[in-house]
Amino acid sequence: MPATPPIIRQLPDQIANQIAAGEVVERPAAVVKELAENALDAGATRIVIRLEDGGRRLVEVEDDGHGMRPDDLALAVSRHATSKLIDADDLFRIATLGFRGEALPSIAGVSEFTIASRPHDATQGHELRLNGDTPNGSGPCAMSPGTRVTVRNLFWNVPARLKFLKSEAAESGHVTDQVMRLALSHPRVAFRLEIQGRAVIDQPANETLEARVRALFGATVADRLLSVHANADTMQIAGFVAHPQEAKPTTKRQFVFLNGRYVKDRLLLAAVREGFRGFLEPRLHGAVFLHLDLDPSQVDVNVHPTKSEVRFRREGEVFALVRNALQKALATNAGGFSLLPTTNETTSSGVIQRTIVRPLPATTPTVVVQERYIPEASGLPPAARVAESTESYRATRLATAVPLSNAEGNRPRAPDPGPRTAPSKIRRVLQLNRMYLLIETTDGIRLVDQHALHEKALLLALDPTISDLVANGRQELLVPITVNLLAHELAQVVPLLAELARVGLIADALSPTQLVVRAYPVILKRTNWARFFADLAQDPVPAQATATLSERIAHSAACHAAVKAGQELSPEEQWELARLLERFEGLENCPHGRPTTLDLGWDELARRFQR
Repeated sequence: MPATPPIIRQLPDQIANQIAAGEVVERPAAVVKELAENALDAGATRIVIRLEDGGRRLVEVEDDGHGMRPDDLALAVSRHATSKLIDADDLFRIATLGFRGEALPSIAGVSEFTIASRPHDATQGHELRLNGDTPNGSGPCAMSPGTRVTVRNLFWNVPARLKFLKSEAAESGHVTDQVMRLALSHPRVAFRLEIQGRAVIDQPANETLEARVRALFGATVADRLLSVHANADTMQIAGFVAHPQEAKPTTKRQFVFLNGRYVKDRLLLAAVREGFRGFLEPRLHGAVFLHLDLDPSQVDVNVHPTKSEVRFRREGEVFALVRNALQKALATNAGGFSLLPTTNETTSSGVIQRTIVRPLPATTPTVVVQERYIPEASGLPPAARVAESTESYRATRLATAVPLSNAEGNRPRAPDPGPRTAPSKIRRVLQLNRMYLLIETTDGIRLVDQHALHEKALLLALDPTISDLVANGRQELLVPITVNLLAHELAQVVPLLAELARVGLIADALSPTQLVVRAYPVILKRTNWARFFADLAQDPVPAQATATLSERIAHSAACHAAVKAGQELSPEEQWELARLLERFEGLENCPHGRPTTLDLGWDELARRFQR
């Protein structure tokens, strides 16, 4: 006999609200987004966000907007109650950031929730308190005009959602990213973000977009901004694109705003990617800060729970506007940046060709070629190591505190199984354009990226799995090194300082934008500390992940100690690098995954010349 089918029941409001909250309130950053967007819709000119424990314990958003009367407060926390829609047609001409009336009841359903508000013409405010949909009192309160929403113990009644939250540093980072997007989308509104009582972002009102980019991303990026402006019919795009030399292997610095709303729409991101075509390697992503304005009736923002994706009526025109505006700005102002035409393919003989981007000076560049003919590689003295103490490596050239071979210290790790990188015999070594080595071997010719090769070899010489990287010594500083960071970067680094101390890197926060390094492992003596901590902030490792931090430090040591692109090498230094191919296996790719060598055999070369 078949089992009795389950009976369909109407879900209680509490469960329905928790389901809805799962779509809208993914993490504390989503709470900040919804509350701040409500504040912007209310005409706020100043928004203050306070965060504790990554948002688990407290998320508070306070604004100076229009405010609400007591009767409106009760409606505000009711599902599908909104002041932004009157009829169904309004859904197709939305000009506000919020419109569904879901955010406040969704947030209230999974937290201890308090909302207080005061209109500008009232003498006092009124507050309403709820615990997971259950009213917990209301009454008058003293406050400035505007609205204040306090969210405590987020997900206290949804433990399954609570356990999916990341570390305090990670969640604080998501909130910081969210506030940065809001600050860039509305540069005329003041934003302040406080994490554990410390101001991480504090931007005044009435700023230009350029000034806000400078404050949030620093002078290095701001000084290299290229203006973008174009319009077509009812569409207009304005903003900035950073010079291609500021490109990074991440899309975190691509900000596209549609009618004041941050969107991560596939069509717009594809248009940005096409706009950079011909100016960047495929693995790199340029920074953009673009505001796209168009008639609200030409776009549907009601297609995604977080409104991050949209649907355009005239997709082709929008795509062309964004792409062409970027292409024009880069072609006009990028200072001769161009793409060298090569074929992106791997031939049957294993010849790898890849697209390379490099800046072209105003004058014809001089290619630096240094040559050393070596009759027999075996007749040369063996390369002992690449280290600061190696006489052949000048202090300003390949100096590093990390020996490549040391029986007692940094013993090379066992490489992954794979083909050996080294050619059978080296006959000739040349440096090309201060960036590459051309090596003639008995099997053919090999092109080598000098920085990538040296970096990978140095990394193989280290053991980043050890929890204490001070085996080679730790440098204690009488005068600490002061490191300047952006406020949001330091906010993400501070929770990791205790773990950094476990691997020998001692640093303390001095102010919201400064920290001091008091001691570090000797292997990091050539580290650019501002870049190291900025990179750590961009991709923070989980708290209590000492092994991961150790590996990050090893990568940093290898990168900063390796020879640089653009560095001229003596014949001895060229030979030393070439011999690394004989000493290590697994050098085919750098630590970032890019190829270090390109090979062309004699047979393939003869075939290419039709011999």
